[in-house]
Amino acid sequence: MPRVNAARQRIIDYLTTNGPVTDTSGRATALLKEAVGYEQGDAGFGQLVSAMERDEQIVREIRGKRTFKISAVPSTEPTTTKVSAATEEIDYDELAAALLARTAQVLASSHEPAEAVGWTRRRIQQLEGRVDKLERELARAKAEAKAAVDERDGLREQLDAASHNLSLLTERAQNGGKAAQRLGAEEQALLYELRGHHRRSSAR
Repeated sequence: MPRVNAARQRIIDYLTTNGPVTDTSGRATALLKEAVGYEQGDAGFGQLVSAMERDEQIVREIRGKRTFKISAVPSTEPTTTKVSAATEEIDYDELAAALLARTAQVLASSHEPAEAVGWTRRRIQQLEGRVDKLERELARAKAEAKAAVDERDGLREQLDAASHNLSLLTERAQNGGKAAQRLGAEEQALLYELRGHHRRSSAR
């Protein structure tokens, strides 16, 4: 059986005596709060009304996030029970609902900046990681390019040395020195052909 406290009973009595509270703009909850003289915050009153609906003490007509009509359950009747002054002064259900609503607001307001800061920090870390990766790839590309240049220069030096030696051998063969005596006719012809190929390659 649902509990009945002072604020709940005021709402039941008002709706049973005066009929449903309706508002075409969807502010029926705010109008009922003013009508019964509820002195706590809007959030606490909204939770109280929701609890009363779950306990089947009232019926609400809700569309979207707005309430257009609040009415008492047909079987509910005004109570004649007197409420003590102490109960009127301290309504623990209302106080708990108000504190819960305030706590939720504080937590929400404190979490949103923290989440934004956390997202920003993660994004910065992602960007820093990407920059580091690009820097490593650039350094590797530079190293590979330098190695290719060094290899090219080394091959060129070897080619120049081979060309120089080839020229010396050809000259000695033409002058009839010891190199010519050691080389046969076919070897000398091959030597001349290699030198001619080298000259054509140099000319290109």
